[in-house]
Amino acid sequence: MIIIGEKINATRKQVAQAIKLQDAQAIAELARMQAEAGANYVDVNGGDPEHEVENMVWLIDVVQGAVQLPLSLDSVNPQAIMAGLKRVKHKPIINSITLEKKRMEQTLSIVRDYPCSVVALLMNDNGVPSGVDDRLRMAEELVGRLIDAGKSEDEIFVDPCFLTVYTEPNAGLDLLESIRRIRKRWPNIHISGGVSNASHGLPERKWINQAYLLLAMGAGLDAAIIDPCTEGTMPLVMAARVILNKDEMAMNYIAATRVDK
Repeated sequence: MIIIGEKINATRKQVAQAIKLQDAQAIAELARMQAEAGANYVDVNGGDPEHEVENMVWLIDVVQGAVQLPLSLDSVNPQAIMAGLKRVKHKPIINSITLEKKRMEQTLSIVRDYPCSVVALLMNDNGVPSGVDDRLRMAEELVGRLIDAGKSEDEIFVDPCFLTVYTEPNAGLDLLESIRRIRKRWPNIHISGGVSNASHGLPERKWINQAYLLLAMGAGLDAAIIDPCTEGTMPLVMAARVILNKDEMAMNYIAATRVDK
């Protein structure tokens, strides 16, 4: 299971304030916390369209000075992505490309020319997908475009678009069925997503996030953009991997429990 730590995102007040004050210690601590909790990548999002390029470069320098993990460059700004690609020390994930015409044109040329993985978010100029079949149609087109651009299946992270379950009653069932069908169609591709997007508007969001994550793993999700520091999340992920026969002889689970003691 590939865990992409989501905490360094300028939409969070704590992070936005740290960026504004150039508080490197605060950002470094968030990176270290996620690495220690079990993240495989650290997502970096600089927000603030007027200063996103310089924010991206600053965040990358701070995070790479704190941890040795590869990064997920999270931006819709192609200049910020380009600046980040020139700064990273390890092969990153670009988060993300969509079927929106302008975004596709700008991002496809970048991912074609640089060694990187890429999140393929299932959206187009009409907005978010309206059901399972809509997701599959978008996936066929988007994955096809990325493969034509030279990306291998192992470099593609399909994000089937986690929608809010509070306002869309069938959103959860549609998402899980979409994951199953995408996994069947492309056995070697990664399937990922921002799981916490689904719990907006509900109290005690972590319970929704954790339940949804485990159900999605059972359907075929093998990567997730989450907060690995949330109490209970990583132990549940490790336990689910044992049940799903993704952890041979439960060796990783056993090792982790021994460390905890």
